[in-house]
Amino acid sequence: MVARVRVERSTSRRGLHVRVATYLAIGRDCSRATTRVLEKIPVKPTYSKGEAFDALIEIPPDALLVAVDMRRNPRRKVRGDVYVYDSAGAVLARAVYRKLKVRLVECRLSQRTAYDVIKCVVDLLKIPVKKYGVSKCKI
Repeated sequence: MVARVRVERSTSRRGLHVRVATYLAIGRDCSRATTRVLEKIPVKPTYSKGEAFDALIEIPPDALLVAVDMRRNPRRKVRGDVYVYDSAGAVLARAVYRKLKVRLVECRLSQRTAYDVIKCVVDLLKIPVKKYGVSKCKI
């Protein structure tokens, strides 16, 4: 199936604000899966320097697509969101990144599976994390 994900790398004029948004497709065993970009739609970036586009991505049936959106403010604090999509393009889980902590906010799959997927992506992207937490999960 197809999912629409924003890909961005932009900075403010003085370089104080930074936004980086990317995606990663992984298999159930924490290995990278191959995806195909069907179309790149150019959009205006959040900040003046850099580029941004919306990508229409074809997801393999046995893979999950994880979109990561990180922002840095002038005080060098990094905040972000992590979204997990299934092969149909539906959001399965959402996590937030604040103060070097990743907290699972909502999920539509088992808590353990969502935790494993988020931990796998954080490890693959080498994002520094001190602590993981779970707020709400249905299962």
